Amino acid sequence: MKTVNSISSSKKFDKGHVFYRFEDNQFYINNLMSFIKNGLESKQCILIIENMRELPQIKANIDKEFSHQQKEAIRLVNNFDYYLANGDFHTKTILTHFQEDLSILKTKNTLIRTWAHVEWASEEPDILLLEEFESTADNFVKEEGMISVCAYAAESLSSALDTTLQQLHQYIMTDDTFSISPFYNE
Repeated sequence: MKTVNSISSSKKFDKGHVFYRFEDNQFYINNLMSFIKNGLESKQCILIIENMRELPQIKANIDKEFSHQQKEAIRLVNNFDYYLANGDFHTKTILTHFQEDLSILKTKNTLIRTWAHVEWASEEPDILLLEEFESTADNFVKEEGMISVCAYAAESLSSALDTTLQQLHQYIMTDDTFSISPFYNE
């Protein structure tokens, strides 16, 4: 199993906003499962925002790898409700769903980490809307002192969008690398 050690197993990495540009679906699933495992080992609750195509495989992997008690700390939600339910990439709707899901996990009185597979319906998202959303998310992640991964399929990213995302995240991750973003604008 190929994983990014810096995020999946490092005890030093305990907070931050990560832009994950993935190309290989199996590496993506492996990295997500390592992220979940590391969170559970750190006694954290985990919010996974994922698309309908991947949810069955992720759920099957979770059912196979984790105990009932561990599974209670994992919340899986369909990313359609976040990114597409009120039209294409409506920031207010996304943030409302995010707050609702986090409040459910916060009742367990523990730290939370999040992983979101970000998608949109249009051929190319509105960069200004995406900037607004990711900037708001970045501020929230810093205030809460949490780990939050925003995963994007590499094939859906233009070079301008890729650069914008590198500016809005402290860390950049690919299927097999993890680094501090040299373009991050606090």
